[in-house]
Amino acid sequence: MTTDPTDTSLIALAEALVEASGPIARRYFRTPLVIDDKNDDSPVTRADREAEAAMRRIIEAERPADGILGEEYGAVRTDADYVWVLDPIDGTRAFINGLPIFGTLVALTRHGSSILGIIDMPALGDRWTGAIGHPPRFTSAGNGEARPKVRPCAGLGAARLCSTTPDMFGGTDQTAFDRLTAAVRDTRYGTDCLAYGLVASGQTDLVVEAGMQPYDYLAQVPIIEGAGGVITDWQGQPLTLDSDGRVVAAGDAGVHAEALALLGNTAV
Repeated sequence: MTTDPTDTSLIALAEALVEASGPIARRYFRTPLVIDDKNDDSPVTRADREAEAAMRRIIEAERPADGILGEEYGAVRTDADYVWVLDPIDGTRAFINGLPIFGTLVALTRHGSSILGIIDMPALGDRWTGAIGHPPRFTSAGNGEARPKVRPCAGLGAARLCSTTPDMFGGTDQTAFDRLTAAVRDTRYGTDCLAYGLVASGQTDLVVEAGMQPYDYLAQVPIIEGAGGVITDWQGQPLTLDSDGRVVAAGDAGVHAEALALLGNTAV
């Protein structure tokens, strides 16, 4: 993974992407929408598609040689050095139920590893930005800008765990996750990408998920790491475009290590 500072023009472009997608999500939020089911039975709406299309148009105009991987419109030029990874509405189920905890995820990878990421919460007005070589930033519509920082945690027994849904685990993953939930202080579901921002800001301790796609987890990497946390797969390996979709993010390195031990380095 490169350690060279990310060019500030790339950070500005990533911010332009979420500035373009956010108004689309807000325009459709809590309005009557046709909800379609994708091949994996996950829901999708016009808002998802229009938001991603808007971001893709900007990338094609500004950096036409870069690759793009998006949840709604697939992949182009993913053999390029730089690939933009887009999830226009992370938490579509929250979105269609009128819950304001959906987000937009934008990552930029170089040679498969994430160098830049944004978690943008259009309905909440919160945004986390992380990039290699730059301090992370948290901006809030009501409270201005701050530098997010993870919090220490005395151990797994004191840790608060978040995960999107228990339904994302199955088989041996379910057994491993059950071991973990039995060991932590408490577990909260339904958090989607918001939980990762809250780990970065020191509001919670641990996120564990499975069955994820690159657009679900790559934006979070430079944010969590920039804030002093640890985010890996269940084997403790760095997350890349080719990871298996199982994620452990923690504010405290000791809690991360304890979580990995209980997850048991489960094989796929």
